[in-house]
Amino acid sequence: MSRIRTFSLPRLGDIQVVVKTKRDIGDETPLEQRDDESLGWAYWDRLWPSELALAEYLIHEHFPGNLTGKHVLEIGCGVGLAGVVAAQLGAFTTFSDMVPVVLEGVKETCRINQIRQFDTHTLDWSSSISMPRKYDIVMGSEVFYDTKNLPGISNVLRSTLKSDGKAFFCDPNRLGLNTIEVHFQEHFAMSVQPCPLNEALRKRSGGGKTGYIYALQARESVSP
Repeated sequence: MSRIRTFSLPRLGDIQVVVKTKRDIGDETPLEQRDDESLGWAYWDRLWPSELALAEYLIHEHFPGNLTGKHVLEIGCGVGLAGVVAAQLGAFTTFSDMVPVVLEGVKETCRINQIRQFDTHTLDWSSSISMPRKYDIVMGSEVFYDTKNLPGISNVLRSTLKSDGKAFFCDPNRLGLNTIEVHFQEHFAMSVQPCPLNEALRKRSGGGKTGYIYALQARESVSP
């Protein structure tokens, strides 16, 4: 069943997140409301080191309130730590995932942390994208784990990011920097910087010591 984990973040202090498990998926949940991981090994039942690194990056770049008035979309949100941090920095956060039980956990997390400026949205990158608005920031962590996902993520960005908006992703370089760049270079300018990954989380989830923050912006909005 679901459990609550507490993480202490610089400048913001303790944040509690609700982590759902496959046991939280009832037999009444239709198969079409689950993803492949719901039926086998789950990607969403833990906090990945890259999400913690993305949350810390947001604090470093936007503390104390530089996101006030901004609309932020977190895709493949999982436990939603980065989205909660964005909200605590002043943003209105939309949490999205394709597994409904994940979004139920996010709602509980927001309640525990007294986050009021948020909503949730079931989002499948492989289908047509219909969101209620455009976003100043679109972000995600550990979403570059399969090359099959990259065209869908690019489609999400082109459909949801404001013309002058920015996207931020954190990933442990599972596919290689060149693979990521090739898939996004037609539509987006990209910069990459390394970041350390939490050792305790890394030992539980696997992967290397170093992650990478990818910052993307639509090419037409980048000055020559």
